[in-house]
Amino acid sequence: MTRGALVSTAALVLLLGSSAGDLRVSLHVAAATYLAKIASIAPVAGRDTTYDYYERLYDDFDTLGDPSVPQGYTAPEWSQTMARTASLDLSLAEQLIGGSFNAMGSIRGLGETFVRSSKDGTMQPVAIYVPQTYTAAKPAPLIVWLHGHPQSETQLLAPPYIAQLAERTGTIVIAPWGRGYYDFRGSASDVYDALGAATRTFAIDPRKRFLAGYSMGGFSVFEVAPVHPNEWAAVMSVAGALLGSDSARIIALMPRTPFYILTGSADDSIPTRFPTATAGYLQSAGVDVSFYSEPGGIHRLVTLLPILTQAWNDMLAQVLRRPPATLGNVTLPAAMPTNPLRP
Repeated sequence: MTRGALVSTAALVLLLGSSAGDLRVSLHVAAATYLAKIASIAPVAGRDTTYDYYERLYDDFDTLGDPSVPQGYTAPEWSQTMARTASLDLSLAEQLIGGSFNAMGSIRGLGETFVRSSKDGTMQPVAIYVPQTYTAAKPAPLIVWLHGHPQSETQLLAPPYIAQLAERTGTIVIAPWGRGYYDFRGSASDVYDALGAATRTFAIDPRKRFLAGYSMGGFSVFEVAPVHPNEWAAVMSVAGALLGSDSARIIALMPRTPFYILTGSADDSIPTRFPTATAGYLQSAGVDVSFYSEPGGIHRLVTLLPILTQAWNDMLAQVLRRPPATLGNVTLPAAMPTNPLRP
């Protein structure tokens, strides 16, 4: 199949709301084409991640064939999430196959693009959501989202509630892949490259540029944010925590930056005591911190949607919800847990 035919197939999938079976066919065809051209793709994408994008296509193929629905989703919501993930991964593969990349400014709604790395010149993927109401005449808030582990940037932005939050608040959301480094150590420059590309492309309110992370990304915000602390109006950590080894740097470099800390009371992957200790530590150090705990929330972002919505709104409005005077134990974790992320 030619590249033009391949792109047309994916376009039909997106425009017609094609079935999971049709998407699986497109994924299979794209994977075969991608593998045939992988030697020429590797220098462009970076040899350390080129095969990852091929594996995504077959991971999506398998997921679309699995009838199970994770806790917190309805069957239609999960079907939509899987289809959006697959469509973004198809777009990523097709751009690399064709050597032609979507212009960030052309995207409205959910899309995938690439940003050239300032580190090594490779093209690094970024998932993006641009509200349909966006106009350059009205500068928009920007949230840079860091994904968890194992999770991709496409999986992070695919759930429909992300689009709903972005549309309702007029917020542009970007999620860099960061080469799959689960702690973003070694790929922080990719995050700032994505931030720079977004601020050059769109009219962004300079007072409303935020860094957020989920799960391992919720740990990584404390690594990434102080690299250029003045870039961020606030930082949000969802189901993550501040490590003891990072605490002195955060207090020294970001003493006046508000932090928004979220946790589920029943999270059995990142124990709720870790985010709670983070909020308590920051509060005791005199840092502005808001704390949110979702009763019964587990380590799935969808189960934290009520507090995510509240914290998202608060952060954009610069509202603080201070924790209780004492949150108990404020002993910070020494290392990131290795528990697997749940969908």
